[in-house]
This record gives sequence, structure tokens and C-alpha cells, in this order.
Amino acid sequence: MKKTSKTSSTKKESAAKEKVTKGKGKKKEKSSPSDDQLRDAICEILKEVDFNTATFTDILKLLAKQFDMDLNPRKASIKVMIQEELTKLADEADEEEGEEDADKDEAPSTGQEVEA
Repeated sequence: MKKTSKTSSTKKESAAKEKVTKGKGKKKEKSSPSDDQLRDAICEILKEVDFNTATFTDILKLLAKQFDMDLNPRKASIKVMIQEELTKLADEADEEEGEEDADKDEAPSTGQEVEA
């Protein structure tokens, strides 16, 4: 009986190894995009989408279409990248508004000095 159980476990192990090998082979055929490639693509997509209507799923679908592959296994990391890029865009917008406000603040004070 011990020989039989060893044989069956060996069969299971070799079957598992075959599955892993097959999966790795598929990845080599169509390699997954790097984080940098994904981040660049996300930046380009965010420049084009309407923030009032676009959802995370919409962006994920656009990425999947661009790279011609299912990116659901990397959904969590892609979500983090999108959030980081949105934060950068928001910070840049705030900085631009701050500069415009500073310019507006200076202009009236200059005008007030001229009137006085």
C-alpha cells in the first residue's frame, strides 16, 4: 500500500509540474506589460477620459484592449497606479490654481497702491 500511495503522490506532483510549465509557456508567448509600461499607458488614458463618467473598470478595459490581454490578475496593482496618477494630477491642478490665485492677489494689491 505504501508503494501505491507514493506512486499516486508522484503522479500528482508531476501533473502539477506540467500545469505550471504550461502556464509559464503561455506567459513567454505574450509577456505581461511591465509596471512602467502600464503606468505610461494609464497616464495616456487619464489624459483622454472624462473623469465624470469613467470608472476604474472602464480604464482597466482600455488597458486590456491596448495590451491585448486580460489584466484582471493585476487589477489590484493597476488600481494603485491609477490612484497614484490621479493624485499627481490633482496635486498639479492645485499647484496651478495656487499660482493663479497668487497672481490675482498681487494684481489687486498693485492696483490699490496705484489708487492710493
